[in-house]
Amino acid sequence: MNSDLGSFLRLARGLLRLYSLAVASEHRGVADHLLCALEQLAKSEPAIEYLLDRAYLRGIGHHDSADPHTQRAKPQ
Repeated sequence: MNSDLGSFLRLARGLLRLYSLAVASEHRGVADHLLCALEQLAKSEPAIEYLLDRAYLRGIGHHDSADPHTQRAKPQ
């Protein structure tokens, strides 16, 4: 495994763990920023797109339980 790819994978897995925790604890703004970071990382290294897919799937189950009147954080 390329060391750069290994670094991307470690970072992406860490972001995914943090994203999952933020979603589970209903910190949507934090979760949104973590998801944006994971999206940017996946653009840089397509080999980690499967982790981004996992994040999307994890967010779907919790998205319905979120307050629809709460505005989501805008990516910067």
